[in-house]
Amino acid sequence: MAEKKPIYMWPAHWDRPVAHGPNGAVSSNSVYATRAGLEILKKGGNAFDAAAAVSLVLSVVEPHHSGLGGGCFSLIYSAEENAFHAVDGRGIAPKKATADLFIKDGEVQDEWKDLGGQSVAVPGLIRTLETLLDRYGTMSLAEAAEPAIRLAEEGFGTGFTGALTMYDDSVERKMRLSTAMRELYLKPDGSFYRFGEKQTNPEIAALLRNLAAEGSDYFYKGRVAEQLVALINERGGCFSVEDLSEYEPKFREPVRTTYRDCEVVAFAPPSGGATVLEMLNILEQSDLKAMGHNTAAGLHAIAEAMKLAFADRSSALGDPDFVQVDTARLVSKEFARERFALAGEKAGEYAAAENIEAREYPGNTSHFAVMDRFGNAVSQTQTVRDWFGCGIVVPGLGFVLNNAMSDFSAAVGAITSQGLAYGSANAIQGGKTPLSSMAPCMVLKDGKPFLAIGAAGGPRIITGTMQGIVNAVDFGLTPERLVGLPFVHEITNAQGLEVEYGISEDTLRLLEAKGHHVVRNTPDQAMSTMLNSVMRVGGEYYAAGTARVDGCGGAIAPDGSLVFEGIAQDE
Repeated sequence: MAEKKPIYMWPAHWDRPVAHGPNGAVSSNSVYATRAGLEILKKGGNAFDAAAAVSLVLSVVEPHHSGLGGGCFSLIYSAEENAFHAVDGRGIAPKKATADLFIKDGEVQDEWKDLGGQSVAVPGLIRTLETLLDRYGTMSLAEAAEPAIRLAEEGFGTGFTGALTMYDDSVERKMRLSTAMRELYLKPDGSFYRFGEKQTNPEIAALLRNLAAEGSDYFYKGRVAEQLVALINERGGCFSVEDLSEYEPKFREPVRTTYRDCEVVAFAPPSGGATVLEMLNILEQSDLKAMGHNTAAGLHAIAEAMKLAFADRSSALGDPDFVQVDTARLVSKEFARERFALAGEKAGEYAAAENIEAREYPGNTSHFAVMDRFGNAVSQTQTVRDWFGCGIVVPGLGFVLNNAMSDFSAAVGAITSQGLAYGSANAIQGGKTPLSSMAPCMVLKDGKPFLAIGAAGGPRIITGTMQGIVNAVDFGLTPERLVGLPFVHEITNAQGLEVEYGISEDTLRLLEAKGHHVVRNTPDQAMSTMLNSVMRVGGEYYAAGTARVDGCGGAIAPDGSLVFEGIAQDE
C-alpha cells in the first residue's frame, strides 16, 4: 500500500503585502516626494538629506498644503549624537506686529486673518532645510533640490487633494484677489487642473536653482526679500526687510514621556506635541488593549482624554520664549492622574464656555517621516496653514505665502478658522511663534526610535497622531494598518465626537448613551486625519501613507530597488 502524502492547502491567511526593506524608508503625502527621498537614500544620503528633498518636492507638488512661503516643525534623531532635536522653522511674527493686529473698531477682522498681509508670518522653511543640511546632512542644498527642480520643469500629475482644494470657497476668494495666483495655479484657459493632469511650475524651478547656487540668503536678503516685503505690506502687513534677513530657526528641547513600555518624544511648545503626550498619559490610566480596539469603552476613554488635553491647551500653551509654559507639569504622570480623575462614565465638558462654539474647520499641512539605514530619523510637519495660505503670490517666484499669523489669538477666546480658541498666552507679539497643532513625534523602544509619526489635518493632527501611537503600542499595528483604521476626533463635547465609517452602530449608540454627540462620516467620506509614519521592526523599515489623500509609503529593497504603495501619479 502506497504511503499517503500530506495535502498542503493554500494558507487561509498571510501577511499583508506592505512596503518595507532593510535600507531605509519614507512616508509622505506624495509618491513624488517619497520617490525623491528614497532616491537620495539610495545615492548614499542620510535621513536629513532625504528630508530636505522630500520637503522641497512637497513644496512643488502640494502648494495648497505647504511650500517655500511657509514653515515647519522638524523633530530629528541623530544616531551619531544619540540625541533628539526639535527645529522650529514655523516662522515668527514680524517685529512690528502687536496684539491688536487683527482688530478694527474693537472687532476681529476675519478677512485680515485669512487673506491679508497681516496674516503672513516670516517664512521659515528654506532657512530650516539649509540648517538641517549644514548641521546633519551629507549633501548640498543643490543636490537635495534636484528632484524638486526636475518635477517643476518637466511636470507632475495633479494630486487628489490638489484638485479637491480648487472647489473650496476660500481658495476661490484667493484666486479672485490675485492675478499672479491664477496665472500660477490655473490652466491658461482659467480652468482647474484635474486629478492626474500634468502641470509645471517653471517659476519655482528658477527660484530653486538660484537657492541651490547661492543658498538661503538669496531668499532672505536682497531683491527677493524686498519683493516679499513690498507685496505683504501692500496687502496690509507690517513687514521690514530685517524680519527676513535676521530670521533663524529656533532649536527647542523636545518633550518626553513614557507610554506603556515605550518612550515617546514629541516636538516642544508651541507645537501640539505636549498635548499628544498629555493625552497618552491620561490614556495610560486605562487598559485600552483589554477594552478592545474601537470599542465603546475604549473610544470613550480616548474621547475624554482628547477633551481634557484640548481644554488645557487652550489656556496653558504659547511660545515659551515669550510666556512661561509649565511644560513639565503638562506632560507629567501626576498631572495626568489628576485630569483622568475628572473623567467618568458619562461624556464630560472640560473647556470653558467661550471655547465650545461648534464650527467647521479645514485640515491642511503635510507630514512626512524618514528613517535611514544609519539609524537617523526625521519626523517633519510643514504648512502654509490654510489651503494656499493667504493667497499672496509674488509674481515670478512660483509660490504662495502662508497665513500662519492666524494661529495667534486675535482676541482672548476668539475662535480661529480651525475651531480653536486660546487665551492671552498666545497673543500676537513681534518675534513670537504662534501655537500650532503640528506635532511630529517619535516612539522609542530600547532607547532607539522604532516609529517616526505625525499627521496633517489642523487640530486632527493631535488626535490622529495620538491614535496612531495607541494603535502601534497598544495593538501592535504596523504603519499600513495604523493609518487605515477608522479614526475619531473631539475637541469639546459641544462640537461633537466625529467618527469615521467602520465603527459599528451598536458601538456608536453606546457612546450616545454615555452622552457623546456622535457626528458620523458617511462611507465615502474620511476625516482630514492624514497620518504618515515609518516603523523599524528588527532590521526592516516599514512605511505607509494615508489613503485619505495621496499618501505614499516607500522603502528600499535589499537589491536597491524602490518599493511603493498608495496612490501614484508617477510615470
